[in-house]
Amino acid sequence: MAKQRITVCVPPPSDPADPDALHRSIREAMAPYSYDREDRPHPDWVGEWDYWFVSGSNCPFAVLPGHEDDTRLVRYDEWEKSSDELPRGRCHGGPRGLLDLDTDRQAAAHEAARRWDEWARFAAGHPPALPAGPYLDRAYLDPVGYPEKRARAEYAAQPLIRAILEDPELEDRLPYDPIGFFGPDREAFVADRVAEVLPTPALLTLDGRWVEYGGPDYRREFNAYLDTLPPETMVVRVLYHS
Repeated sequence: MAKQRITVCVPPPSDPADPDALHRSIREAMAPYSYDREDRPHPDWVGEWDYWFVSGSNCPFAVLPGHEDDTRLVRYDEWEKSSDELPRGRCHGGPRGLLDLDTDRQAAAHEAARRWDEWARFAAGHPPALPAGPYLDRAYLDPVGYPEKRARAEYAAQPLIRAILEDPELEDRLPYDPIGFFGPDREAFVADRVAEVLPTPALLTLDGRWVEYGGPDYRREFNAYLDTLPPETMVVRVLYHS
């Protein structure tokens, strides 16, 4: 059992003046996936959660500049932070039209491009090398004739990889398989890093679909879904226990 976050999308409250209206909408949207659901769709029903809180403390949304004081923004965190500790430019949710989804993605794009370029300059100073995958795949297919220990040693013996392993600073900054991580396509690398910014491990859509994390396709679909939501849709980070 563990806690993780879901991004919940619900229609705007019918009565914006009712402080509990949004919470009720989220509760109704989450209810079909409760462990304790009474009208279980089948005897082996397990569900997704047993309790939840409005909370986006480690993944808050940026607020569209100029709208920081809009009362429709969700500024309370039922699990960790108070509204006083949350920067004015951040929130746990609110109307889709008041959320600035681009600023954080643009920052991620800039940083990813910088990292890829830095890696490309370094790699260009050494003979071309293979990623770890081909070595480990061969070891998996022939563990006796080509054990994993040998595969890792031959991967590490490539001049490019050896240069990293011999430099503690580089080794600390780069992943184990930088060739596979950065890949040959700068644009694809940047796009993948940008797609990682907004998604939570799960998404609850307006039409009640609970969509779990599923790798790059899920991240792209998550971003596309939020980008196309009606501006009045409430989008809220929720921490749940599963």
